Amino acid sequence: MRQYIKKLQSKEDHVRKQILIASLIVSMSIVSFVWMYSLGARFNTEVAEQTSQDVKPFKLFGESIASTFKNIGASVGNISSLKKEASEATEKEIRLIPVEHTVNQ
Repeated sequence: MRQYIKKLQSKEDHVRKQILIASLIVSMSIVSFVWMYSLGARFNTEVAEQTSQDVKPFKLFGESIASTFKNIGASVGNISSLKKEASEATEKEIRLIPVEHTVNQ
């Protein structure tokens, strides 16, 4: 491996860039194929389950929108409670008086 790296380092810049681009294309295509394959397996099982339950598409869409709004509401509620806690914490703060340190000689 070290010999291969030294061999690559000895090549010209444009050749190294071409090798880099080619290796990126190959590696990303492998990742993309694995990802697409896993998506196909995931969607096939969900479709089979949904058809057996006689699910209506607009009902699913409405449920997903409702759950999204609930999640957003919970997040905003957490922010407002954090602001209240922060304001309560500032009331409980103890203010310190700065003291200068003097050296006695």
